[in-house]
Amino acid sequence: MVVFDGKMHLKVIEADSLRATEHSTRYFPQNPSLAFVSPYISIDIDDLPVGRTHTKEKTNSPVYNEEFTSDVHHGQHLHFTIFHDAALPPDEYIADCTIKFENIHDKKSDIWINLEPVGRIHISIELQGQFSDSK
Repeated sequence: MVVFDGKMHLKVIEADSLRATEHSTRYFPQNPSLAFVSPYISIDIDDLPVGRTHTKEKTNSPVYNEEFTSDVHHGQHLHFTIFHDAALPPDEYIADCTIKFENIHDKKSDIWINLEPVGRIHISIELQGQFSDSK
């Protein structure tokens, strides 16, 4: 397995085509496709928290332009989870995605990543360090 060691500079630019889940639209069943969410993005490296964006109110296509810097030690995956900032906890899951560091082919990349079950996020990432095979 390939791992990354070094420094990561990440910019979460925007998300697109987010959709409220059936659970979050239970109070508005007449037209759930029109339901807006108040999303934020949680960022993890191999289950270790890196940070989270600010909440963007009532939008399915939020623009963040927020930057994060983190040291990475034997990093394998970068994980993004989008939540709806609910009025009453817990916050509701919207979508997520995982990208392997080894799949970031350029040390500096500007990419769109598809989310599951729906939507996508736009990030810019710069890696300073080295890739190696873990033992």
